[in-house]
Amino acid sequence: MTAPNSADIDRDIRSELDRVLEIGSLVEQTPDHHAEPNSDLADDEGRFPDIWAATLARRGIVYAVENVEAACTLILNGQWTTPQFALLRAAYESAGAAVWLLVPENVNTRLARLVWQHRESWRYSEKAYSGTPLDDGGEHQERQQWATEAAQKLGISLAAGSPRGFENLIASIDDLPGHPESLLTAWRICSGVSHAKTWALTTVTTEVDSMFMYEHGRMSARVPNAGLFLTDLRIARRVVQQAWCLYRIRTTSRPHGMTLRLEPRDREGNVVPPG
Repeated sequence: MTAPNSADIDRDIRSELDRVLEIGSLVEQTPDHHAEPNSDLADDEGRFPDIWAATLARRGIVYAVENVEAACTLILNGQWTTPQFALLRAAYESAGAAVWLLVPENVNTRLARLVWQHRESWRYSEKAYSGTPLDDGGEHQERQQWATEAAQKLGISLAAGSPRGFENLIASIDDLPGHPESLLTAWRICSGVSHAKTWALTTVTTEVDSMFMYEHGRMSARVPNAGLFLTDLRIARRVVQQAWCLYRIRTTSRPHGMTLRLEPRDREGNVVPPG
C-alpha cells in the first residue's frame, strides 16, 4: 500500500475488523436464538408469529460482517482500486436495515416495518422474475397479497412501515449527521462507487501517476485511499455494533438495564465532551 503511514493504517484496519468479527462470532454462537420470554420482540412474535424480526436482524448482521471482512481482505491483500467500498455499502445497508427494523419503541411501528420489508422483498423479486422466461406460478402476487392482508389483520398501516426509499432509511438512523463520519455521507460515497460515478471513484482513490494522451484526455494511475477506507470502515463497524446492541436490547427478557447511547471518542479512546 502506498498511502502515508500505511503500516499504521493497516494495523487500525485489522483492529476494526477484529471488533466486527467478534460480533459476528457472538451471533453465530447461537444460530437458533430469538426473542426471550418477556422481551420486546416476544410481544411482536406473540402478535405475529409468521415472521420473526430477530431472524431478519441476525441475517442482516451476519451479512454485514461478511461484507466488512471481504472489504478488508481486498484492501489489505491487494491493489483492487474500488470494490472494497462497494462492499462497505452492502454492509451499511444490511446492518442499517436491521437497525431501522429494531429501533422503534412502539410494537406497531416495528411490525409495520417488518411486514413492509417482507412485501417489498417479494415485490423486488417479482421485478427480477419479470425479466426472465421463468413462471413463478403467481407466487409473487400471492406473497405480496398475504403481507397486505397480514397488516390488515394486525390493524397496522403498511404505509407507516415504509422508509420511502433507502436513502431516507439510512438518513433516519444516521447517528452523526453532518459529521465527517456520518453514515449517510459514507453510504452516498460508496453508492457512487457501486454505480461507477466519476466523482465517487476519484474520491476513494489517490492518483500516483498521470500520462497525457490527447486534448482533454489523460491516463491516470490510481490506488485506493486507505485512509478514507479506514474512516468508512469505522462507520461500518459502528452500524454493526448499533444493530447488535439493539438486537440484545429487543430480545433480552425485561427488566434489564441495557440502553443504546453514542459516546464520541477521539483516536486515543478518550471521551469527547459535547459541544
